[in-house]
Amino acid sequence: MSPAELRRARLDREPRPRSRPKMVAIDLDDTLLEADLTLSKECVSTLRRAQEAGVKVVIATGRMFRATLPIALELGLDGYLITYNGALIRSVSGETVWHRPVPADQAKEMIAIASEMDFRLNFYIDDNLVVDGIDERVEYYLQIAQVEPQVVDDLAGVLVHGEPTKCLLVGDAEQVAEAVPGLQARFPELQIARSRPRFIEVTRRGVRKEVGVAKVAELYGIAMEDVMAIGDGDNDVSMLEHAGLGVAVANASAKAKAAADLVTAGERGAGVCEAVRRFVLEA
Repeated sequence: MSPAELRRARLDREPRPRSRPKMVAIDLDDTLLEADLTLSKECVSTLRRAQEAGVKVVIATGRMFRATLPIALELGLDGYLITYNGALIRSVSGETVWHRPVPADQAKEMIAIASEMDFRLNFYIDDNLVVDGIDERVEYYLQIAQVEPQVVDDLAGVLVHGEPTKCLLVGDAEQVAEAVPGLQARFPELQIARSRPRFIEVTRRGVRKEVGVAKVAELYGIAMEDVMAIGDGDNDVSMLEHAGLGVAVANASAKAKAAADLVTAGERGAGVCEAVRRFVLEA
């Protein structure tokens, strides 16, 4: 029996963990956010109540900082935001406490991969989205992120101005599913994971949400065993495995569900509220 299965068996016996989590780390897309990319009133109310109870609520997302900040403000958060899958940790007030970008030479390799495998490549430099053209794949991303892109003629040329915090390969869902294992084997020096069905997230080796969550927990003086993590995607697996309590929402990927201690009955925001009520507000 795997560690996650053993922990799930314990939770089946125990209606609540032994102590209330001191910090809750939550993914955004397809976890906290609804299908229309909005926050439900129930989620806002529930997470504000958790904060009033003294629990730290932390967003842990693959999104850009600038695309995360409006959501954090709506929730009333005033602490740290884990963005770009853990590559950038910045406070709501704008203080950067952690930044681990993709080295320029490895970013150049992603330009070649995008051309070779017919992916659209996004670079994220200084919290700006940089692309070398607009097509359906970029438009699809922009609908989600709701940021303005910087369009350039040559992606390699922008690397002289800085290394990308993250690279994102965008394709169709089948193409992405087939490509991820091969890319992981081909580039062991990079962290490569699927987030949404059409997205392949590429970050510096060792950059994972779990690392970002551990860093923020340390800043707050909280042990990882006192952290509850909630997510849905393959890029959430590491934080679900390493948190004291890992929760996958009902619409989560198979890998996320396998890594979690508990799978909620509700999808997306309803699942988040279900977990927060059970383990934080009712504990």
